[in-house]
Amino acid sequence: MKRVVYGLLTVVLVSLAWFNSSMAAEGPLLLELAKTNIKISTFYNGTTLDVAGSLPADEDVVVQLSGPKKDVHLKEKGKVAGFLWMNKTDVSLENTPAVYMVYTPTGSTADKFLNPDLGVGYQALVKDITSNPESADKTFIFGEYVKLMEKSGVYAINEGTVKYGEPNDGMKSFIITLTIPSKMSAGTYKVAALAMKDGVVTSRVTEDLTLELSGLPAAISSMAYGRPLLFGFMAVFIAVGAGLLVGVLFRGGGGAH
Repeated sequence: MKRVVYGLLTVVLVSLAWFNSSMAAEGPLLLELAKTNIKISTFYNGTTLDVAGSLPADEDVVVQLSGPKKDVHLKEKGKVAGFLWMNKTDVSLENTPAVYMVYTPTGSTADKFLNPDLGVGYQALVKDITSNPESADKTFIFGEYVKLMEKSGVYAINEGTVKYGEPNDGMKSFIITLTIPSKMSAGTYKVAALAMKDGVVTSRVTEDLTLELSGLPAAISSMAYGRPLLFGFMAVFIAVGAGLLVGVLFRGGGGAH
């Protein structure tokens, strides 16, 4: 009986040792955000976020900021009567990230890492997006949508922005400053670091980043959803008051001349 117990204990200890060594081998990539919660207050106009980490010295890292998913409704333009450009069709892109930014490491061009098979870049998003109607040219429409989002500052490919530290004991550090534009609304976003070697993703770490309304914006949002009637009356009073104030100012300006 003792031999059976000792045998079972040996198996358990060996299994635990193998599990721990496997976890260490699979998790050399580390990622840390300077903060995981950003407050959107009255005078908020966007901010930045420092991100740091470490990985094996012979690998590269790409950092992505993305989310949340939403359905986008667009108008597809086309020629009518052979010469007039007008809105012809309503098109929806479903499961589209509201924000998508890629940060690639210094020393290499971004093209080295922008690969759908690696899950990096705009083309990597297309496979998860559904177009409605299905007959719509999803790739072309999404490409045009990307151009609009780049102008808004919520989509971007930031080349050569991840900086490496000096290698030490087979590891190296990295640091990157993420741009958090003012057009990023309240919600939960994903910051992901992907370690790569020889064109293959070797490990991936993801952290949540929350943008949260605070102060007056939070109070207004709470009132809009919790007390819509009161919010409506307040909006009317504010609009009327603003109109009266503008009228008084213009009359005063006219009298001065």
